[in-house]
Amino acid sequence: MKLKDIVVCVTSASADNSAIDLAQQIAGDFNAHVACSAIGILQSLLFYNEFGMSAAHVEHLRQEKELIQRFWTGLKDNLDNRTPLFELRRHSTYSANLESLVAAIARHADLAIVRAPDKDAAQPYSQMIEAVLLGSGRPVLVAPVHWTPGPVGRRIVIGWDASGEAARAMHDALLLASPDADITIVTVDAKPGSLDHGDAPGLDIAAHLARHGLKVELRNEASLGRPVHEVLMQVATDTNADLMALGGYRHSRLQQTLFGGVTRNMLRDTPIPLLLAH
Repeated sequence: MKLKDIVVCVTSASADNSAIDLAQQIAGDFNAHVACSAIGILQSLLFYNEFGMSAAHVEHLRQEKELIQRFWTGLKDNLDNRTPLFELRRHSTYSANLESLVAAIARHADLAIVRAPDKDAAQPYSQMIEAVLLGSGRPVLVAPVHWTPGPVGRRIVIGWDASGEAARAMHDALLLASPDADITIVTVDAKPGSLDHGDAPGLDIAAHLARHGLKVELRNEASLGRPVHEVLMQVATDTNADLMALGGYRHSRLQQTLFGGVTRNMLRDTPIPLLLAH
């Protein structure tokens, strides 16, 4: 099955340009349909008393809806100047329903694209990424906050921990791989003889990809005290990678929140598009 249906979820006409640029690049490379789901988020909750909604609340809600309308108008102007043409889909939802909406949107595409969170604006991007990753059954491609448009899928790094999530991410990354792609499989502190990795960490999965006619390099890296995400990013720099693929949230979101986690660290720091699958 080929990559033919892409959706990019955005909440800002300007701040989400990197995600729109990435969607445009991939849609052009694969001659795919690309839709932009423009999600206006209402922050106000509906409060009623015996007299109905207060005048102040009604006015605040009106202002929020006006801002959303401006967002849609500005986004349409942005998209109208792009090739291939984007289908613009307009949505509005209360913040409490955002994850359910995004998961439903993503289920109807091959790939969902969302901008990465950053230190100053983690939300709503983290919510949307987790919604696709954990609620849609589809991979999510995360666009760095600052990304220079260019080819994607020619030099791919796959973080391999022999988990089911990593296997899914590897498979989904092949949708984005060019026919002559260079693929680097990376393990970090993998122990030979372990139940997951076997006697030769990474060798079996590298051989599997090679049977598909792909050029594959295997790198078994020692962390030497460095965080795993730093090791992966160093390999991406060494190989001049344009895409990284990882299994997302192998541990629970609570553990990721308490201890950081590879997924969250990669989301915050990735300089290249990051494909996550669960």
